[in-house]
Amino acid sequence: MRQIIHFAGARRFGEAQDVNTNLKDESRAASAGRSRSRLRTVLVTGEIAAALFLLIGTGLLIRGFYMTEHQNLGFRPDHLLTASLTLDDAHYKDASQRAIFVRDVIPRLKQIPGAEGVAVTSDLPATGSGSVNFRIQGESEPQANQQLNVLDSVVSSEFFRTAGISLLRGRTFTDMDNTTAPRVLVVNQEFVHRHLHDQNPLGKQIRLDVPGAAPQWSEVVGVVGNVKTYSEATRDDPQVYEPLLQRPVSSFSLMVRTSVDPNSLAPALRNAVRELDAELPLAQVMSMPTVIDRQKGGDEIFLPVLGAFALSALALAAIGIYGLIAYSVGQRTHEIGIRMALGASSPDVLRMIFWEGSKMTLIGAAIGFALALPLPKVFAAMFFDLHLGEPRIYLVVPGAIFLVALLATYIPARRATRVDPMSALRLE
Repeated sequence: MRQIIHFAGARRFGEAQDVNTNLKDESRAASAGRSRSRLRTVLVTGEIAAALFLLIGTGLLIRGFYMTEHQNLGFRPDHLLTASLTLDDAHYKDASQRAIFVRDVIPRLKQIPGAEGVAVTSDLPATGSGSVNFRIQGESEPQANQQLNVLDSVVSSEFFRTAGISLLRGRTFTDMDNTTAPRVLVVNQEFVHRHLHDQNPLGKQIRLDVPGAAPQWSEVVGVVGNVKTYSEATRDDPQVYEPLLQRPVSSFSLMVRTSVDPNSLAPALRNAVRELDAELPLAQVMSMPTVIDRQKGGDEIFLPVLGAFALSALALAAIGIYGLIAYSVGQRTHEIGIRMALGASSPDVLRMIFWEGSKMTLIGAAIGFALALPLPKVFAAMFFDLHLGEPRIYLVVPGAIFLVALLATYIPARRATRVDPMSALRLE
């Protein structure tokens, strides 16, 4: 009898141990499941944060480059044919000989069918002008390390009309502004604002310290609109213009305003210069839009690549949200069945699942938004002169993230509303 009792007790003890072991295994399995679920949640939340961060950064850059590319350059680049030319010292050593060549070439270019205006300039607009030190009469002499500096271009009399630069005050140059006439200058609006403090500039005397030439005082006779120093620059720089007949230069560019496709006049332009001097080679004969396009560098490749990375991050976030919500719905089938058996409606289940997805999206979006706040300052330091003030992107991108998150949550949420309570309870 004792043996039977001992055996029964041992059996019950063994069964109790088995039950405890099973409970521990189930507890460990549940704990491991919760750990995996938390890890998935963290990963998906990180994907959402990364997607929002990349999309805001990409949006800022695309908007900045778009605004820069479509900004007003201060002149009309359309229907402009350009070519560069350098007069050799053997035939055009004296300034008078260079001036004679310019006076002779302009009428020949005007005779080209389709030419509406012709000009000569030391620097094409929006391609970067040279700079010189200067001084304004009546102001104290600056120290050696505090010299005033300004962009300087030498242009012919019809340059402003041909380029489409607006005259704001005074006059532009004429053929009478030659070496025998008093020296004159035309300045842009930014020069008036920055160096003359918006005072009346007409009649002001300015001395340009041009390398290789004796400093001379010149009178400001006109003010023109600002022209971007480079096509991708957003700020305006002070600039002065000198009449070419008062300072003939040996290296310059020809500009022809056309009523037809400018590239179609390239052969006629070459022939006109060849008739005047057959030994002068023309270089870089191209339209002004082509000149501007060559300044863009690798922007056309950079932006699509960056956009592809951002869209990939958004797609991964959507896939992650869908996968996690679908997994959660599968794990909670029994719970959903009980809720529906106790009277929960389909809209109640939808709200519960949507809240689970929205909670992850809110946390991830908040992290990504906080990381993206300093991006305008970071990009401003990385990309010189880039327009990045676009606060709407900080509203549009989170809205897009939430829309994608809702769409990724909708499919498993709809599946959850179709759970049969009795089948879910029998499966358990």
